[in-house]
Amino acid sequence: MVYFIEIKNKFNTIVTLSNIGASIYDIKTIDKNKKLESILYTPKNEDDFITERSYLGKTIGRTGGRISNSKFILNGKEYTINSNDPNGLHGGIDGISYKEFEYTKVECNDYFEVIFSYYSKALESGYPGDIIIKVIYRLYKEINKLTVTYDAIASDDTLCNLSNHSYFNLSGNAKSNVLNHNLYINASKMERIEKLIPQEIVDCKKIYSFKNMHKIGDYINDKEIIDNTNGYDFPYIFDSNDDFNIILKDEESKRVLKIKTTYPTVVIYTCNYVEKLLMNNDKLMMPYYAICLECMYHPNTINSAFLNDKKDILLKNKKYNETVEYYFEVEND
Repeated sequence: MVYFIEIKNKFNTIVTLSNIGASIYDIKTIDKNKKLESILYTPKNEDDFITERSYLGKTIGRTGGRISNSKFILNGKEYTINSNDPNGLHGGIDGISYKEFEYTKVECNDYFEVIFSYYSKALESGYPGDIIIKVIYRLYKEINKLTVTYDAIASDDTLCNLSNHSYFNLSGNAKSNVLNHNLYINASKMERIEKLIPQEIVDCKKIYSFKNMHKIGDYINDKEIIDNTNGYDFPYIFDSNDDFNIILKDEESKRVLKIKTTYPTVVIYTCNYVEKLLMNNDKLMMPYYAICLECMYHPNTINSAFLNDKKDILLKNKKYNETVEYYFEVEND
């Protein structure tokens, strides 16, 4: 069965979740005029949300990002991810993004909580080990904040790299694209991409860097970016996790999204490729009408000799626990 679960706080922030992929179907927040609108780029019809294949709002895994050649060797044994993408995208065609999670909803003193859980059997989509995955959403009552916590534990060594693939657009009901959104990422380094696979860690040069906040559209049409990924689709490595890792602003609506996370990287993706879907702005899905901010471990570490950080290798009976915090604000003039 498919369920949609709505939670709301005193700031009139409304979060609509679904048990399909332990996902976020929609988030509505107020703008400078206290007008309540969606800040996600999401299908207008719930049925389309269930069947679409752009991972709109879904939890991605077992491994977010791509695994090169859809293969990896763990403990001397080769595994193949069942995937339509040559590089094992977001956990493969039988990944968790479109699975039916069980869920419970509770109200606590400080927040509303929805706990999703899914039991993935060994070799589902090609991954070793049984794994229990929990995705826990909390919408706070006295702070305009949504947190997402990812918990997992596996019966054998496996790979696990969980993230959320929501498509953000702060303009309100996606009335315009995100090229005029201002973006800050606390990252001086990134991973260079070649054929969509990370190759090495490099310093962020001007066309890639968001260390100094600027408009997403300032350099997105640079030939190097367009020829490589048709827009932004790169892992950025946080300089630290001491403060906000990411800030996204829309000057017109004055909406601000701030993100803190325990993860070391974020993959930003600017909706470079689209499906024929009717979206919540009553138009078909269009490029650059959203930005995904996929906080996660480094993707594809198991096949990347240049990376020593192998946190996405989840050892038997070791607990996986990471959190992403989303703060919703309206900027004062």
